[in-house]
Amino acid sequence: MKVYFSASTVYKSQFEVVYQKIVDYLQHQGHEVFEVVLSEHLPSVSGISAHSVKQWFREWSAYVRECDFAVIEGSYPSTIQIGFEVGMILARGKSVVLIFQEGKDPVFINQLYSSRLIRSAYTESNVIEVISWCLEEVKESIDRRFTFFISPTIDEYLSEMMKKEGISRSSYIRQLIEKEMEKKRSNKRS
Repeated sequence: MKVYFSASTVYKSQFEVVYQKIVDYLQHQGHEVFEVVLSEHLPSVSGISAHSVKQWFREWSAYVRECDFAVIEGSYPSTIQIGFEVGMILARGKSVVLIFQEGKDPVFINQLYSSRLIRSAYTESNVIEVISWCLEEVKESIDRRFTFFISPTIDEYLSEMMKKEGISRSSYIRQLIEKEMEKKRSNKRS
């Protein structure tokens, strides 16, 4: 899977060993990791051109759009960057693993609630075990994408149901499938 990793760039020199341990573990598990914290991809803030910022944002947006989930080390959300990234990634329907060192709970991010936000404290000695547990949680939270074509008649019907029920087309179809699954389960129990 494609994973986006981010952490405080301000504390990079102090916590680079932990950041690297996280990235190495994700890669060892077979994930493709996009990270900008450990690389020199981000130019220095001083003297950066507006064009460079826009280019970097386009790259970041493209990867977040393509990634399956994100891992954010949030112990030191020293800039608006960490909260912004968590919010934007969740808004795009992606799961976010937010890990933080024990005693460094990111209080501003605590206000966020999402079923796709997986939070956990760690110590330097158990960071791999915590990440492993979080990855299992991510597997449970990632929806599988299923795309198919429909006729104009079905499209019209779904549009009517969307207006009538006040839910999206995909939610309506999901509910129909869930009802059918429940009916099958009930028949098996009988």
